[in-house]
Amino acid sequence: MNLKKGTCLIILLINFLTLSVFAQVDSDQEKCKNILQKISNSIENNTSTKFNFKLEIISEDFNESQNGYALIQEGKFYYKTNEREVISDGVNVWTYIIEDNECYIDLLEDLDNTINPSEVFSIWEDGFKFKYISNEKLNNDLLHKIKLFPSNPSESNYHTVIMEVNETKKTIKEASIKTKDGVTIKININSLAANSKILPNQFLWQKSKYVDVDEIDNR
Repeated sequence: MNLKKGTCLIILLINFLTLSVFAQVDSDQEKCKNILQKISNSIENNTSTKFNFKLEIISEDFNESQNGYALIQEGKFYYKTNEREVISDGVNVWTYIIEDNECYIDLLEDLDNTINPSEVFSIWEDGFKFKYISNEKLNNDLLHKIKLFPSNPSESNYHTVIMEVNETKKTIKEASIKTKDGVTIKININSLAANSKILPNQFLWQKSKYVDVDEIDNR
């Protein structure tokens, strides 16, 4: 084989391998999107959703673990743990710290690291690339593990996100969200109910219910 012919064969082989890698990556992306979209569609079809969760927040300075429940409806949310109640109408956020008897009022758009329960089921819809990690069968449920990377890291608050998806029940088993500032937020969803009853003004701060609470308005 002459040198020129050998070089051509090497180039063809490299091109073939490169195309194969890109094809695999594209296939991987579509596979992840299809799995995650099933979760999004299931939640969007609900008039409301309630779920019980365990929340862990881990950083160099602290390690916090709480149990609670959340209600979500069309961008609005409410969640309660043993330490706080957080209420949002989709624009404002009221964070009531029970021990301090204080309520902090902020605009949702101003809070970079606020835990928005509805985002657990939709965070992947914009600004992420995907990597399929693994799957397993557990009690007749099919579980997937998917890693998310920001498409534009310089414009994102996130470093990486790992989702454990229960495709059978169309829900998230666990989300592990790592922010750029080194905070890891883990949400484990223990149970989920569709179309739960929502009380009037569920997503608004009702001052009459919290008569002696100090309000700190940061808007």
